Amino acid sequence: MTKKFRITICSGTTCYVLGGAHLLMLAEAIPADLKDHVEIIDSNCIKACLYENAQPPFVQINDYLMSQASVAKVVEYLRSH
Repeated sequence: MTKKFRITICSGTTCYVLGGAHLLMLAEAIPADLKDHVEIIDSNCIKACLYENAQPPFVQINDYLMSQASVAKVVEYLRSH
């Protein structure tokens, strides 16, 4: 069975302003060999900023919460998992 990554991008105001807008273009940046293993979801807010020391923008990949997310960090995570 092929592993599937469910990526939820927070596009709430704070995340959007602090880099989340660029994350919304993640689908175009996913390498071809990973595209079939990825589902990308846009969320108005994933409430990650409620956690202490959390720094936006946020992306949730399955059960893993990534703070200070970037397209490069997401792709790197996908490659290593």
